[in-house]
Amino acid sequence: MLLFLLYTGGLVFSQDYIMGKMSGWAEEKSGPPSFLFMYEELDGIVGGRTLIDILTIRPDGNFSFKRPTKSTRVYEFEAPPWSWKTLVRPNELESDTLTLLKPSIGPARLRRVMAKSNWGSGHPSLKYDSLRMFASELDALVLYDRMALSGAVGSGEVLVDLNYTDSLDVVFEDACKKLLSDSDFINYSHYRDLVFALSLQWKRDSGFSSNMLKQIWQEESKADTTRTIMDKIQSPGWCSSWIEVNKNWYQEVALASDLISWVNTNNSDSIAISLGCNMDELAVAMWWWEISEPNSIASLWWSNNSISPISSIRSFNGSENWNSSDLVDKVWTSPSLDIISLDELYGKWSVILVVKSRSSASMREWSAFRAVQSSLQSTRNDIKFVVLSVDGTSLDWDHLLDSRQSSSDMLRWVGADTRWLDGLSIVSTPQVIILTPKLEVHSFANRLPSQGLGKVLSELK
Repeated sequence: MLLFLLYTGGLVFSQDYIMGKMSGWAEEKSGPPSFLFMYEELDGIVGGRTLIDILTIRPDGNFSFKRPTKSTRVYEFEAPPWSWKTLVRPNELESDTLTLLKPSIGPARLRRVMAKSNWGSGHPSLKYDSLRMFASELDALVLYDRMALSGAVGSGEVLVDLNYTDSLDVVFEDACKKLLSDSDFINYSHYRDLVFALSLQWKRDSGFSSNMLKQIWQEESKADTTRTIMDKIQSPGWCSSWIEVNKNWYQEVALASDLISWVNTNNSDSIAISLGCNMDELAVAMWWWEISEPNSIASLWWSNNSISPISSIRSFNGSENWNSSDLVDKVWTSPSLDIISLDELYGKWSVILVVKSRSSASMREWSAFRAVQSSLQSTRNDIKFVVLSVDGTSLDWDHLLDSRQSSSDMLRWVGADTRWLDGLSIVSTPQVIILTPKLEVHSFANRLPSQGLGKVLSELK
């Protein structure tokens, strides 16, 4: 995965690659993760993503990834349980090292716990983060006044100093305008969109009506003439702004019967005129309506407009769960670090206990798993018992190997491989998965060994 040249003085990475570093793992006995799974986010509406690379991480935490060549991309790097999402600009613009920071607080779940990343001090992402922090500080100063103006604190409205709140509005708008005059924000729409989205959110919190926000949005849209709808929906900031302004559009349609009639006659122009948008934005509106409130009208519109540019993105569902033929072709790692095909399980029922090293719950259920296996060995010789490690480093895997009570324990390792986690719908540890003799998934999550797994297995047919 990594491309590098050996040179005097160290490693010199190709200009086609961006350097990265994992930070915060110095205190970990097992060191940084062994691999990073690199995804590209396909849209900012639902966050659909696709796996584009698996990056090797060196013991010192360094890694590299291929830079985009034509346009800014949204990448998500995942080393379960942590995930980092970042914008990456094209060509030679990203000259800094991308640092992925490990949070000091432990994860609350097995997957996609979002963590922070940063570039160099002059990078637009840090400038935008500074604006967000400034907005948060101003929010704290004006919080009570906004609550009072909303009527949430009784008669407190009379105590609000409107000159003070208006002055903070001016201060924040000036900060936004100053940042938007920066060349990084003029030339790169993804960052400009983020600032505009933050500005809209501030206006909403300051009491701007939906109609006022829509007017601001429409003025911005008229000036944005160079981007296609596909460019826009891949920008998280643009999508955030669109949702901020249009999220309840379908609740504001005055005559639903007219809308149904227009859809039935495929009169999309009339719908667009009614909503005050163009055909591309109508497609986004119908997509959002279908997501927010599934209904026959939006589905009918899509059946009549399947050639919309965003149709392919809308229908993208990511990787499907592996089926039986997929599983036969998969491989996992044995205790001896040999690669073994998963079809070793073919012909018998297989019950898989998913565990992680250094997890007290995993160790407790592993002990109960052995007890279940022992209790059934005289009556059910058609079941294989497998303990599957999803540890992300070889040191944690070694620690798990040392936890075996018998060399006959069938222990396998797939690491924190997101393809396996997605394919077997692994969402927690410990977790029990049952496969049929034909390697079809019987259940992705069954009872734990301490909670009645034995009874479930005894009734398998």
